[in-house]
Amino acid sequence: MYREHTVAVVMPVHNEESHVEQAIRRLPSFVDLVIAVDDGSTDATWRVLSEITDARLIRLRHENNGGVGAATKTGYRYCIEAEVDWIAVMDGDGQMDGRDLFILLDRASDGIAYVKGNRFLDTESISDMPLLRYIGNRFFSWLARRAAAFNDPLDAHCGYTVIQHQALNRLELDELYDRYGFPTEMFFAARRGGLTISSVPVRTVYADEVSGINPFTAVPAIFFLIARNYLRRKFSTTLGTVCEADRRGPIKYHLEA
Repeated sequence: MYREHTVAVVMPVHNEESHVEQAIRRLPSFVDLVIAVDDGSTDATWRVLSEITDARLIRLRHENNGGVGAATKTGYRYCIEAEVDWIAVMDGDGQMDGRDLFILLDRASDGIAYVKGNRFLDTESISDMPLLRYIGNRFFSWLARRAAAFNDPLDAHCGYTVIQHQALNRLELDELYDRYGFPTEMFFAARRGGLTISSVPVRTVYADEVSGINPFTAVPAIFFLIARNYLRRKFSTTLGTVCEADRRGPIKYHLEA
């Protein structure tokens, strides 16, 4: 619990047998629940998760790989049912520093509905980001800001976020993209839902992780998401509606001990 609010961390995981235990171990002690969603891993990730003795850990499993967005939505739905106050998302590859969670939650305590980490605001660690990734993230964040008419700083692809329970209930989760690009999609959904959004600096952490991103599929997908949001903003007149099915429908995952 943090500032009288319960806190959960949703952790989408795919083939992270070497990193997921450390990622969970780095979480601050005030975190009440850790929802690790194994998204159809083909390595020993599930075995590693099963051997972790942290009492806060809830293990959910997709039989087949659905994408980081699908895994995150599974974790979100669990947290909605559990009625957690503040829901963070951190990847299972160890590239998000648990010490930064305080910063995101402090901004949420100021009444911000959706808080996004921004690696560009941490001027010391951003130099650790590979140059091509830095250029790509900068360019697509610039496009996303303009597509959403958002004037504040933005790191569109950073998945380190905190959202308030009531705000999450306002988003149409079933309509959101399941695969790479989900953090950008969530940002657009938050804009459509009329949520207050703010960015805070978070550290850039890179070690021995190997990126599984295929630029030949990821880049067109990001362009599509940005273009689709731009068209929605220009032509839609029914933004920000509440989807009852997301709030009350069945949770589609396997809960295993």
